[in-house]
Amino acid sequence: MQFKFFSFLVCLFIAFVSAAAITTGREDKIGWVVSFKDGTPQSIVDFTVENLKGVGAEITHEFTIIKGFVIKATQSAVNQFYGLDGYAQIQAEWKPIIEEDGPVTAVGGGRIQV
Repeated sequence: MQFKFFSFLVCLFIAFVSAAAITTGREDKIGWVVSFKDGTPQSIVDFTVENLKGVGAEITHEFTIIKGFVIKATQSAVNQFYGLDGYAQIQAEWKPIIEEDGPVTAVGGGRIQV
């Protein structure tokens, strides 16, 4: 009987903490890689940087070999950027590719098999 009561209390605590996290609206910033096709006009890159900063993103690294950069932003900030009127007006061929940053692996998914 005590175990069931303890389990109930643990579940109640987890539900309370989860609800508190949701209602505070706090969302962790994660890394995103923003890249562009070769030949993308600098004005499109500048527009993207300006508007991502406008929704709360911060540039953490700029690439020199390719057109692109890394940002720290919440998922909702990236979604907000996608919803901007200016983003919709960018020609489809110049739209930035925004991907969550993470490890890149080749065959085997990073696991060495013997």
